[in-house]
Amino acid sequence: MLRLSIRSKILLGFVVVLLTFGAATVYGAWAVHTLGQQLRLVALGYSNLRLELQDQQTIQANLLRRLLDPDKGRRLSEEVAADRKLRRLRLQTTQQHVEELRRSLPIEDASFLEQVEVRLRELSELYSATDALPLPSSGQGEEKAARLLQQLSSSLTNKVIEVVNAGSRYEKRAGLLTVVLTLAAALCSLVVLLLVQATLRPLRRLSESAKEVARGNYRERVQADSPDEVGVLGREFNAMAAALAEREERLRRSEQLAAVGKMAAQITHEIRNPLTSIGLNAELLADDFAADDAEARKVAQAIVKEVDRLTDITEQYLRFARLPEPRLEPAELNAMLTSLHGFLQEELGRRGVTVSLKLADSLPKVMADDNQLRQVLLNLIRNAAESMADKPTSERLLTIASRVAGSISPEKPGIAVDIIDNGPGIPKDRHRQIFEPFFTTKKGGTGLGLALSLEVISRHGGQIQVQSPLESGHGTRFTVELPIT
Repeated sequence: MLRLSIRSKILLGFVVVLLTFGAATVYGAWAVHTLGQQLRLVALGYSNLRLELQDQQTIQANLLRRLLDPDKGRRLSEEVAADRKLRRLRLQTTQQHVEELRRSLPIEDASFLEQVEVRLRELSELYSATDALPLPSSGQGEEKAARLLQQLSSSLTNKVIEVVNAGSRYEKRAGLLTVVLTLAAALCSLVVLLLVQATLRPLRRLSESAKEVARGNYRERVQADSPDEVGVLGREFNAMAAALAEREERLRRSEQLAAVGKMAAQITHEIRNPLTSIGLNAELLADDFAADDAEARKVAQAIVKEVDRLTDITEQYLRFARLPEPRLEPAELNAMLTSLHGFLQEELGRRGVTVSLKLADSLPKVMADDNQLRQVLLNLIRNAAESMADKPTSERLLTIASRVAGSISPEKPGIAVDIIDNGPGIPKDRHRQIFEPFFTTKKGGTGLGLALSLEVISRHGGQIQVQSPLESGHGTRFTVELPIT
């Protein structure tokens, strides 16, 4: 498919308009020129030739009248000789005139004039024959010459009428075609105008979308499927809007995380020491209770257990508040996934979860902070195992896979890790919420695991995607994608 720029389209449109108007103008000029030629042909050609033949007819008629007058004697002979000499001079002039016309007129007219020349030669031969005869015997030849002149005059009269009629028809046809070409040129102008407006209409839409983005609506998009500059500009605008939306989301999340981190740090600072004191005193009470006071000992141990749980939560808040910048180094994801599988194998076995490890061969290394990335993958694997707690043990299947992916940048592919479970799945309206701090569907959960994982992967230059439900109608796939080194 030929791709034209806007400039080329507009230029091509104006060229088409100029060509159509130029064709109408050229055809009109050519028609006027042709009509002028036909008028000159009638006025200067056939009409003059017809007048010359009429003069010869007059001379021939006078000659015949004198031949029929028996009373003029010698004077008759002199007058007849003068008429014959005059008609021969006129005939020579007419022959020269016909020869000049035949050289200058079109082929179809030249053929007619050739026929006239033949008739004129016959007339010349007839003049020569009658001039050699005595006057009493030349009457029959002169009458034949008069008839031949009459035929020539009639033929020229018919030709003049034919040329006039043809000119009239040509005038009507030329006028009609000129009008048609002019209307076609006007129609082309209208079509080009509409095409230019249609080509530039996306710019108006782009301007309105830019205003929407300026108001903060970063989800605004424009149609950008044309191959010209407007399409390129639309695609760049959509990419800009997407980048602004992503930046706005990151900024919102960063502000939210900053607020949560500040609050977490304050909470941890305020309750950490009291929790430590409570836990220590509860342990001392449990040790002091006599063996026969099992109820009091059980209560003290429950206090210690809950204090430990609260301490663990405060540690999570503290890690969230003090998340360091990742120290990126080349790392092999397959080796990391194999290590995590071995580390979690016993824990997952107790949960009744079967693990399927599908690692692609010869994967390039990624830039990652080993500790932070392990924590993210560990959190996702444990979440996947917990989501299948309500399923029968035989159906608890967890798949961990690695592969090459290219969704981060088409020019530079990345490495993706898929963690797939066959649990009940996550409703689509919660796909964005699950990454927000404090949002959780687990009993006793803090809602910080996925928020922390998303922040870590974002700092690695990667992304986390969730797909749920899967093709089977249930299950969830979390995909962690990181750029290669």
